Amino acid sequence: PANVNITLLIYAACRDPEYFPNPNDFIPERFTSQVLDHVNPFAYVPFSAGPRNCIGQKFAVLEMKSTISKMIRHFELLPLGEEVVPVMNLILRSATGINLGLKPRVY
Repeated sequence: PANVNITLLIYAACRDPEYFPNPNDFIPERFTSQVLDHVNPFAYVPFSAGPRNCIGQKFAVLEMKSTISKMIRHFELLPLGEEVVPVMNLILRSATGINLGLKPRVY
């Protein structure tokens, strides 16, 4: 219908058990290339999809991987404070913030 807004809730879409079995469990292996080869490429679309998707998508993903890799190599991540309470507005945020301690790794 005319003048109707449609919103895709990425948080809910990424927890659809049809595409992500046991969506609330921490299973890092679900993102290995062997598993991802069998997942619909449009099941996870934080940068949009198709011919008009974000031009910086690959760069952004590489930057995130590089930063996370460096953080994990040089620091141990420690939970601090309260448990994370997710709040959904336009984007997913934590009502209590996300507090992490960084302990330098000793080599």
